[in-house]
Amino acid sequence: MIGYSTGPDSAVVEITVRGKVTDAELRACFEDLRADIEHNDKTRLLERIEHFTGIEPAALWTDIRVGPALARQVTRVAIVADSAWIRSVSYLGKFMTHAELKIFGPGELEQARAWVSAP
Repeated sequence: MIGYSTGPDSAVVEITVRGKVTDAELRACFEDLRADIEHNDKTRLLERIEHFTGIEPAALWTDIRVGPALARQVTRVAIVADSAWIRSVSYLGKFMTHAELKIFGPGELEQARAWVSAP
């Protein structure tokens, strides 16, 4: 499941990933993100990953094809993950974006929100 939220005049997008990610959910998320990037010149992203159980093969292919181009247009990324292996792998995101990237543990959501929103 992917949840997507942003405020009306906010450049911060919050994406929540729980359980298994489907291709349809990921495509919808990318469309929303693309629209927010076009609307906000300096879009920032907070991604919460909780109880991740996998990703459909088609969604993985969509992520590989579409994700890096969108990631290069984001200026700051905060990742909050409940799993140590996801936090470790998240550092590979530095190779796909020029954005500042910071990884947070599961109890640090408010710190991540403050960091990603800071000027």
